[in-house]
Amino acid sequence: MGSAPKLAKVAETLRPGDWVRAGLARLSGQGIDAVRVELLARDLHVSKGSFYWHFRDRQDLLEQVLANWELQELELLGLNEEAGGTTATRWAEIVQASSDPGRMQLEASVRAWARRNNQVAVRVAAVDLRKAKVIEEILHDIGFAPLAAQAWSEVVLLLCLGWQDRATRDRQFQLAGRSLSDFLSDVILAASSSRLDSTELLA
Repeated sequence: MGSAPKLAKVAETLRPGDWVRAGLARLSGQGIDAVRVELLARDLHVSKGSFYWHFRDRQDLLEQVLANWELQELELLGLNEEAGGTTATRWAEIVQASSDPGRMQLEASVRAWARRNNQVAVRVAAVDLRKAKVIEEILHDIGFAPLAAQAWSEVVLLLCLGWQDRATRDRQFQLAGRSLSDFLSDVILAASSSRLDSTELLA
């Protein structure tokens, strides 16, 4: 009985974003099946009933969790485009985000969710398309010919996805003792070290 007022006070101070962040944490750590109201209420130390102050149902929460992930990804890409920094700085931001273990784990969980849900898959594919376009623009800026930039942007994206899949299953994973950021940097070095048409790198 003595704990009820305290729980009510905590519940009143929560915002929808608190539930969404808890949902993202569960999604990242345990997958979509763990994003359940009772588990999130336990994580937030509130009653299950308080969930319905903010959301219609679990599906409403899942929509907001996915939208939050999309926003994080698109904000990174949008800020990258609008920041006005050097090409090297823009590339470094992409490399850093792509290599971040927490970000990779969350993205892997979102993609596992997408394999079970066509609507999620469509939205993940849209983020991938935007990401590939931004990488293409960066590669074009450093000297890749248009067709080469497009092709290499897809290679970079596939490298990131493959690495992500392996690294989220093996936290110590490296290839030939090198990290993902090393391999991504090689793409830039390959272009900047040659004054020839970048399409030759596809041969």
